[in-house]
Amino acid sequence: MTRSICNPIPAVALFAVFAFVIPATESRGQNNAELGPEIQLETLEGDSYSGHLNILTGSTLSVTLSGGQSQQWELTEISRLRFQGSARTSPPTRAVLRGGSEIAAAATSMQQDDLLIRSVGQPSLSVPIGKVRSVRFRAPASATDPNWLALVEEPQRRDRLVIRREGDALDPIEGTILEIKRDSVSFDLSGNIVDAPLNKLEGVIFSTSNNRESGKTLRVLDQWGSEWMAEQATWNSTAGSLELNLGDGITHSIPADQLLEIRLSGGILYLSDAEVAEQNQSESLNTIVGNDLASTWFATETQSKNLTTVLSSDHVVRVPEGYEKLVSAVRISPDVDQFTPLKVSVLLDDQMVWSLDLQDRKPHGLILPLEDARRLTLRIDQADVDSSESSPSLADALGHRVEWLGARLLK
Repeated sequence: MTRSICNPIPAVALFAVFAFVIPATESRGQNNAELGPEIQLETLEGDSYSGHLNILTGSTLSVTLSGGQSQQWELTEISRLRFQGSARTSPPTRAVLRGGSEIAAAATSMQQDDLLIRSVGQPSLSVPIGKVRSVRFRAPASATDPNWLALVEEPQRRDRLVIRREGDALDPIEGTILEIKRDSVSFDLSGNIVDAPLNKLEGVIFSTSNNRESGKTLRVLDQWGSEWMAEQATWNSTAGSLELNLGDGITHSIPADQLLEIRLSGGILYLSDAEVAEQNQSESLNTIVGNDLASTWFATETQSKNLTTVLSSDHVVRVPEGYEKLVSAVRISPDVDQFTPLKVSVLLDDQMVWSLDLQDRKPHGLILPLEDARRLTLRIDQADVDSSESSPSLADALGHRVEWLGARLLK
C-alpha cells in the first residue's frame, strides 16, 4: 500500500567523526575569494589550528592557515572541526533515520515508498521509508522524553501512532501509517481508516527489527539542530557546501553557512561494544552451580545493540573519556513467562544514580548524565527486597531477565 506524508519537521543535531595521519605539508596561500569557510580544528593530540577549509575528502583534510600556508592531515589525526556561526531556533518536529541521523525539516511528504524531507535552507532529501525510524511532532520535553525513547527503542512489527493524553501520557496504537498531512495522520487500524489530528499526537514510529545499523564514522551538526550521521564527508569548493554520504545510497548537501561542527572521533558507543570491567553474580548462585557455571550461564547476553542481564547480577563497563550521557530503554525480557516485579538500577562509580521498580512489561526510558564517571554498572535485584538478605534460587535467576534496549553512551 502506498503511503504519503506531508508535514513540517523540526531540526535536530548530529556530529561527525574523522581521523587523520598524513605528514604536514606547506604551500603558498590562496586568494581570499577562493578560500573555504573559516574553521577551528582540534587534533587528537590536543593541538589547535585556525584557518580556512581547503580540501576535505574521505581520508584527507587540508586547511589554509592564517599565515597563508596550506597544511594537510589524514583524518585519523583530527578530533573536531568547528565552523563560524551560531545555533538557530530548532523546529519542534524531528525525523529520525535508522542510520542515526536526526533531521530538522520545514516539511515532509511521501511519494510511494520514499519520504521527502525538506530541510530549512538545504536541498530536499529523499529517504526510503524502510530507512526512517520515527517522526516526532513535538519538541523534546523532560516529561515525555523517557516514554518516547522507550517506545522508539522497543522492536515492533507494525507501525505505531502515538497519542498524547492528558498528564503527558503517551498511548501507542499499532497499525499502518498511510499518510501524514499538514493537520492529520491517516492510519489503518485493523482495516478501519482513521484521520488522527496532528495536535493530538506525539508522533509516529515505523515498524522495526532487531537488526543493528552499521556505525557511521562522522557526526555533523548544523545550525538548525540537525545531527547528521555520515559514512563520509567531502568539501565541494565550487558549490560551497559539505557533501554527506549517509549510507544506503542516501546523500545530502549542507551549505557552509549552516555548518556548526564536525566530530571525527566517534560519538556513540553501545554498551554491547563497551569494554567490560566486571560481571558479578550473587553468592547464592555461585554456591548452587559453582563460579565457572554461574559466570557462563548467567553472563550478560548481547543481541544486536541490546543487552540482557539476569537477577542479582552486576554488569560493569568502563566509560571512555568524553562521553556525557547514557541513553537506554529497559523492560522485562519477553521470553520470561511468569512476571515478577524487579528493581533495575544504574550506578556510576559505584554510586546509585537511578533505579526503577518494573511493575509491568512495558519498556521504560532513561536518559542520564555521566558526570565524568569512569565505571557504569547495570544492576538487577528483586523489587522491595534488601539484596544483602535475598538469596535467589536457580529458577529465580533463569526466570528473571531484563533487556536494556539500545543502551548507549553519547558524547
